[in-house]
Amino acid sequence: MAGQVADELRRRIISGDYAEGEQLLQEQLAQDFGVSKVPVREALHLLEAEGLITQQFHRGAVVAGISPRDLMELFELRAQIEGWLLGLAMPLASEADIAAARARNAQLLVTTDPVEGWDLNWRFHEMLYVPAGKPYILDHLRQLHTWTARYVREVYASATSRQQITDEHEAILQAYARQDPATGPMLSDHILRGARTLTDRLTEIMARSATR
Repeated sequence: MAGQVADELRRRIISGDYAEGEQLLQEQLAQDFGVSKVPVREALHLLEAEGLITQQFHRGAVVAGISPRDLMELFELRAQIEGWLLGLAMPLASEADIAAARARNAQLLVTTDPVEGWDLNWRFHEMLYVPAGKPYILDHLRQLHTWTARYVREVYASATSRQQITDEHEAILQAYARQDPATGPMLSDHILRGARTLTDRLTEIMARSATR
C-alpha cells in the first residue's frame, strides 16, 4: 500500500500537481487515498529518500526545491556516470538491446503525457547501459533522473522539444550500434545541452516569482 501511495504522490509531484514548497499533510493524504496514516508516512519516507520531498520542522513533509546551480550539478554527475556506463555497455550490447532502446525512443516522440515522457526518456537511457551489468549503479542513476523530473517535464510538453530530443537519441543510438568512439561525447553533449536549457528555464521561473 505504501508503494502505491508513493507512486501516485511521485506522479503528482513530477506532473506539477504539487508545487515546489507545498506542504503535504499526512491526515489529508490519508483521507484522499482512503488509507491510514501508516502507509502515507512510509510513502513520504520513500519520497524523501528520492529527494522529492523534505521534512521541515513545524511543517512536516514539503515538496523539495532545487537551485539552478544544484540542478546543473546533478546533470554534470549524470554525464560522468552515464558516459562511464556507456563505455562498459557498448561493446556488449546486442541487437535486442538496441531495438529496446529504439522502441522507447519511438514511444517518447508521440507521448503528450509529461510523466510518461520522463519515464520513457529514462527507459531509453537505461537500455543503453543495461548490458554493462551494473544494476546497483543503475538504481542510483535512476534516482538522479528522478530528482530532475519536475523540471524535465516542461520539455516533454513541447512537440518541437520532443522531436529534438528523440532525434538526438537516434543519432546516439546509431553511433552506439556501430561502437563509434564518438558515442560517449555525443551522449555527454546531449545531457549537458538539456541541462543548460533546464537551468535557464528554472532561472527564469525563479526570477518571475521573485518579482511577484
